[in-house]
Amino acid sequence: MIRTFQQHRLRSSRLLDGLWDFVFDKSNVGLAEGWHERFPGGADRMPVPACWNNELGKYDYEGVAWYRTRVTCEEAGHLRLIFHAVMGHADVYWDGRHLGHHFGGYTPFGFTMPNEEAGEHELVVRTDSTLEKNTLPTHAVDWFHYGGIIRPVELQQLPDVSIGGLRITYEMTGESTAQVQVSVSLQSLSAASAEVPVTLFRDGAAFHSETVTLPAGGTATLQVSQEWSGLRRWEASAPALYLIRAVAGTDDWTDRIGFRTIETKGKKILLNGKELYLQGVNRHEEHPEWGFAFPNKLMTKDLDIILQMGCNTIRGSHYPQSEYWLDLLDERGVLFWSEIPIWGAFLPKVDTADPILVERALTMMDEMIERDLHHPCILFWSVHNEIDTRSQEAYDLSVKLTGLVRCKDRSRPVTYATMHPLEDICLGLFDVIGINYYNGWYQGHVDRFAGLLEAFHERCREYGAEDTPVLMTEFGGAGIYGDTGWEPRLFSEDYQAHIVSRALQIFRADPLVSGTYIWQFADIRGDVRSDRSYFRDRARSFNNKGLVNEYRKPKLAYRVVKGIYTGRTDHYDWGSTLI
Repeated sequence: MIRTFQQHRLRSSRLLDGLWDFVFDKSNVGLAEGWHERFPGGADRMPVPACWNNELGKYDYEGVAWYRTRVTCEEAGHLRLIFHAVMGHADVYWDGRHLGHHFGGYTPFGFTMPNEEAGEHELVVRTDSTLEKNTLPTHAVDWFHYGGIIRPVELQQLPDVSIGGLRITYEMTGESTAQVQVSVSLQSLSAASAEVPVTLFRDGAAFHSETVTLPAGGTATLQVSQEWSGLRRWEASAPALYLIRAVAGTDDWTDRIGFRTIETKGKKILLNGKELYLQGVNRHEEHPEWGFAFPNKLMTKDLDIILQMGCNTIRGSHYPQSEYWLDLLDERGVLFWSEIPIWGAFLPKVDTADPILVERALTMMDEMIERDLHHPCILFWSVHNEIDTRSQEAYDLSVKLTGLVRCKDRSRPVTYATMHPLEDICLGLFDVIGINYYNGWYQGHVDRFAGLLEAFHERCREYGAEDTPVLMTEFGGAGIYGDTGWEPRLFSEDYQAHIVSRALQIFRADPLVSGTYIWQFADIRGDVRSDRSYFRDRARSFNNKGLVNEYRKPKLAYRVVKGIYTGRTDHYDWGSTLI
């Protein structure tokens, strides 16, 4: 399933998932040799969706690979081909014809193919997972870089007039009333003009009907504005959701929304006018057996483990995560921090200004918001993580990205995560500030957090951010599962528990901190290579800072955090005698 609910009941749709023909193109000769028309013989077989790095003999390959499958259409007609995520750059060919390309590994893209003939068709995809200075993510990131078609491929049949999109926005005008705007975009693939009846439904009850006229091969947009009353708000304790369905002739489209307000006031974050204290973790959508092609069943287990720990929020590190996952969060009342894959700890400031990187960042931000706008779980849009925010280049990029977000959606705060809290010049640009810092691991004793925060609050006053909420978005240390003893040594579960518990005590005692996101939920595979110097502290080739290991087995730190987040203890004095 792509979503937890059915998006189309009239529109015919099928998944093209399964075994596809597959071949590496290590010398990058496929384009010159015309593999899109003559796929090479002796090809391997690769599951779709999947990451090729999880298959035997393919672990460390980064680069170009080609996929092919054959698609049989029983009758002629219009088709819509949707890739829900392909890692890196993708070129798509249908019967040897180049449909187009897409860059960015975590958001969907698609192509409309009018008047296709019945019979067998060949679908070929050239992918390139290569990381470079101006790719997103860039050439050096602190997670394993998988390649492949990581989310489902969908083929839809379209009628002559179809729905191209459904957009719902609203403004709460009272506790249970809202001014709602619904926009339905229509497209015609017919050679003649058409009049199409359109009906809009809320939870099965029609609330608007009219007939729309489209010119031959043209488009039209239906816009409806209404005052709705008797609404239940989306709350963590009672996440009320509403299905909004558009039916246009013989086509339909369903999406889901929840009604709530998010705002900042002073140093506080408010959901429906009530102050939030965020208790969260960072989560990569990654597993050593599936990579980024994360199975839906495991999403449910991840969420259950996180909720059992007492979390009310999750940070999606460091890329748009699957729509199915966001649906689960909507249904369970869990708040989500959503971001694009600008990870900048090893990104030179000059590269931050590269026009190609800037264009890709803006496109990724736009695509993420377009896909996920309706999810009530999304609390923040985050534009970058750990870039050099001491620089003018980072400032200029922040201005562009925050401007785009506010143009597209003013209902959510815009945020980022800084690793230079005492030198950052971008503090005044954002609605919420996240701090990534690792006292007790990279930067000395964990008790230094108190002094850091005191100095940071003063800097906020100097940079016009004295009323901006502050979150601790990354902190913690590595603990190797099963390594316990009588003393809290580096890399032991005991030392990890000490860092996390002491840090949480300091942060929770600071009235100017509005919440915490521990780094991280689960151990993840690292991008560790023998030919370069960084990430050499990643024992087992994993980032071992997870509260659970890569197979979701709890470490001591998980149980300690659960005690703190659920309020069963005020303070764990774990290894307080450490120097």
